[in-house]
Amino acid sequence: MDAKNQLKIDIISLLDARKISVEEAKLALSVSQRTVERYLELYKTKGLAFVFHGNTGRAPINKTDIALTLKATALIKEKYFDFNLTHALEKLSTQESIAINRETFRKACHEIGMVKRAQKRRSKVRKARDRISQAGVMLQMDGSPHRWFGNSESCLIGAIDDATSEVCGAEFFESETTVGCMKVLKCIIEKKGLFSILYTDRAGIFGGPKRVKFSQVKRALGELGIRIIFANSPQAKGRIERLWNTLQDRLVPEMRLKNIRAIETANHFLQEDYLPNDHNKQFSVLPKNLEPAWRPVPSSIDLSQIFCIKDSRTVKNDHTYSWNGMMYKITSDFKYSIMNGSSLKDCGYF
Repeated sequence: MDAKNQLKIDIISLLDARKISVEEAKLALSVSQRTVERYLELYKTKGLAFVFHGNTGRAPINKTDIALTLKATALIKEKYFDFNLTHALEKLSTQESIAINRETFRKACHEIGMVKRAQKRRSKVRKARDRISQAGVMLQMDGSPHRWFGNSESCLIGAIDDATSEVCGAEFFESETTVGCMKVLKCIIEKKGLFSILYTDRAGIFGGPKRVKFSQVKRALGELGIRIIFANSPQAKGRIERLWNTLQDRLVPEMRLKNIRAIETANHFLQEDYLPNDHNKQFSVLPKNLEPAWRPVPSSIDLSQIFCIKDSRTVKNDHTYSWNGMMYKITSDFKYSIMNGSSLKDCGYF
């Protein structure tokens, strides 16, 4: 019995013995006169037990069945050990048909020590940038090296719409390469159409400081009238940085459950199942302007002729040029010599 209840018993027993007045009991217990009178009536009928609530010792009517809680925690230990609480609750509901209160589930997970800790938040306050108002105006693009599946590291290259947070395209590669970035961009344009701006980091692949004079990605997008804007910090393109945190937290255990260990299987699951049926439905938002800004690709444009590797070579006096250790001759008829001009050699279509 706690001190509060003990004081209540002492005061009411003195009141019953007429050793103190109702007014004194009211002041001592800091309650109203009606409450003191009710305490006295209960004391006379129940004795010392009057201080205990009628539901003391009874199980709450909405208490979760202990068997259900044990079943849920067993699944966490055996199957969903690397899922966060929210993700694990979703899986228990959709895959295991277990409906359990979030707080009950959280306490049970803490008791068995099976809680995936949240990442530490940055302490520096930054001003949030408003989203672009229309879908199809600006995409954010980046690559994320990580142990996504199996025991070796791979790189997930993807692009997210700034207005809606929809993942427009993503694919696993062995590393972040020019060919990989161009392949993802080509697939997005084929599926959705042309956009206006690509917002990315200052990596050389996109024409950053290391390749400021020439970048295949920047050249290809320039031919389509798409402008690249470089972010000065990871926080500036925070939407796609947060995307990687979400995917590393949710996609990795999803692929573990399906025993995915090959890059081809991972790409099929990512593009055909996880992104359209799970991630985009849950995390996409509506833009301020519901009219999309995607533009159709003109019929005169062949994307395979744009998203390829192009190299500039110097034409010699005999209308030949070298590339990759081989000599090539220009056989077209010219009225005038084109020596000291340049010819573009296209290769590596994908």
